[in-house]
Amino acid sequence: MRGPCRPTHQQTQAMIKKLTGLASIVALASVAQAEVKINENLSLDGYAIGSYSSVEGAAAPGQTTNDTFLDSGSRLFDSVKVAVNGTYGDFSGKVSVLLQSVNNTSNESGGLLDAYLTYTAGSLAITGGKFNSWLGYESFDSPNNAFISYGLSGYVANYATGAKVEYITDTLSAGVSVRDSLTAGDGFYQGDGDFSDNLGYEAYVLYSGIDKLTLFAGAGFGDLDGGDLSTYNAWASYAFTEKFSLALEYAKTDDSTAAVFAGDVTNSWLLQGTYVVNDSVSVSGRVTAQDTKAGDGLGYGVASTYTITENFAVKGEVTKTDFNNGAGDVFTYAIQGLFKF
Repeated sequence: MRGPCRPTHQQTQAMIKKLTGLASIVALASVAQAEVKINENLSLDGYAIGSYSSVEGAAAPGQTTNDTFLDSGSRLFDSVKVAVNGTYGDFSGKVSVLLQSVNNTSNESGGLLDAYLTYTAGSLAITGGKFNSWLGYESFDSPNNAFISYGLSGYVANYATGAKVEYITDTLSAGVSVRDSLTAGDGFYQGDGDFSDNLGYEAYVLYSGIDKLTLFAGAGFGDLDGGDLSTYNAWASYAFTEKFSLALEYAKTDDSTAAVFAGDVTNSWLLQGTYVVNDSVSVSGRVTAQDTKAGDGLGYGVASTYTITENFAVKGEVTKTDFNNGAGDVFTYAIQGLFKF
């Protein structure tokens, strides 16, 4: 979940096949993440990230701030992820685990993330198991983002267990899913585990058929005790040149149950530009905002990634977020080492 509730995000298979817009430009100056082949049917991929961060101010009244080194309490700053990918004929699957600084609803430092099986027939893919949401411009995995931290663009999304069907081509992808819940359960990045009621539903469309432009629109709906929960997410990215690209995201969540956003309608957005200086260095700027019943927030900052080797890079960021809910301003300074394989 995004904003006060942190998001999850899954790159669609079409985006993996064909990077366009901002995704392609960021990839020019980021470390490679190539699968390590075990045999004809199995491969590994993953990352390890560690950070030093300093936070000045408080995101909520009475909250303490401090400096941290490798113990931030956030998977965005300090975590290790390992995934095993398998293929056999028309079937493929993935199992991944995450070790992190403790910062999740179950207060656990590690656990299972992905665990799914996919059957592909032409452009049709049918998946069952535990998988991530489609919603969100920023990736669940911090190494795939220009910034270490997230922006304020807020929507409801989470890892959950269920089934999904996707239509995937080189330029168009679309899908629908049924999940055990739309919101997070008590376990390690998972749904509520109950398919008898309170199911979650998601749908998305992604189009990259226009040169240098990528468009995404998605929505999620949840049947919860005491009301309904709906969330909407749309983003676009455009590569103006081979070095500069701009992305814009809008999100809205309508929570009549007070389960996530205190019975509020939340509107939020993100604007992010990235400039590739050379093959090793990229620089990004971000402005992001959120409007909630509890108060508004406006955040802005800069980040840069320096690629040292094919698989290792250093990322740094400076961000400021202004809150009008009595908490004041928050300054974050962070530097992160990241290794991807």
